[in-house]
Amino acid sequence: MKRALLLILALALLWGCAPSAPLADVGQLPDMFREIVAQNLFEDITAFDGRLLKAELLSAEDGTRTHRVRMLDVYGKELAACTLSAGDAYSVSTLTVTEDGGFLFVLGFEDFARSQEVWASDGGVASRVIKCDKNGSLQFDTAFDGVEGGALRFCFERDGKFYLFGERQTPMTKTRGVYSPTDIYMAILDENGVLLKEQCIAGSDYDDLQNAEPAGAGFVLSIRSQSEDGDFAGSGSGGYGVDWVITVDEQLAITEKKIASGRDCFDERIGEKDGAPGYQSDALLEDLDVENPSAFIDYGEFYLIVSENITGEYEHTPPMISSIWYYTETVYSVYDPDGKLLFRDTVDSSPDYDAIVAAMEERQND
Repeated sequence: MKRALLLILALALLWGCAPSAPLADVGQLPDMFREIVAQNLFEDITAFDGRLLKAELLSAEDGTRTHRVRMLDVYGKELAACTLSAGDAYSVSTLTVTEDGGFLFVLGFEDFARSQEVWASDGGVASRVIKCDKNGSLQFDTAFDGVEGGALRFCFERDGKFYLFGERQTPMTKTRGVYSPTDIYMAILDENGVLLKEQCIAGSDYDDLQNAEPAGAGFVLSIRSQSEDGDFAGSGSGGYGVDWVITVDEQLAITEKKIASGRDCFDERIGEKDGAPGYQSDALLEDLDVENPSAFIDYGEFYLIVSENITGEYEHTPPMISSIWYYTETVYSVYDPDGKLLFRDTVDSSPDYDAIVAAMEERQND
């Protein structure tokens, strides 16, 4: 249920435009993709070179959520999987394949009010970074006490170490039930999951990490900060967001910083091309007739782009909901290396809005 509501919010924020007509199929999809499309297997997939990761919520009841992370090949064959249970404040994010053939993910905590007097964080906060081998067997499970999942949004592997980046509510000013001022959080784990170092880039106001990416011998962080002190001294923000681009080295020390616009939070990584990460803004996608691409998968002689298309508006949105609830379809488009569309097929991916409304009404009546 929580995932469905988050999806609705994402649709409202990212696609605040008029729905379009369902896209027409093109050609006859190759047999290798038929079952993938029929199951909508690549919806919400995280794509890498030759491997895909998919997080699934198997069940949610009695305050417990059971998650499964699957590693697939580019034809949908399962290579490995990991299943685990956690409290209902935890969700899976930051899916990353690893150089040894395994995978890593974050089981991140996100606080919420259980009632007027009780918050999920009352029982403690500890997001976890979990590493599995190529068979799905657990290699390490490192807890970050007092750290919510937003602090571990990006992960990169380099020379046997894992570098994690995000933003963390400043512990000294954290107030229960309030989204408190934040700092840019950085951490390094070794190959066994031992925390080697953690560091913050900080001012006294809200400092938010928009994006992070490897660059040369370090990492480039695109930041929006309301601070005008600490590491953001001289911004003249006046309490408004100012864009910064800050580069750190492999020891997390700042090597360069400037007031400038970097990669924004909506420009998501969607796959890999020629060994480099591919983003939604890449020139390769500019001339293609796809909107909201979520995955780019390279097959050598052709490539597959998975995207989402809005097809209509839900007719019975509850009056307490201020955003628009959309019907959607997942679109599978196959292109040749020159960008010519070879095949296209679609599958309905709309949430079960009637069930969501019924659940909301049931909670109100309890």
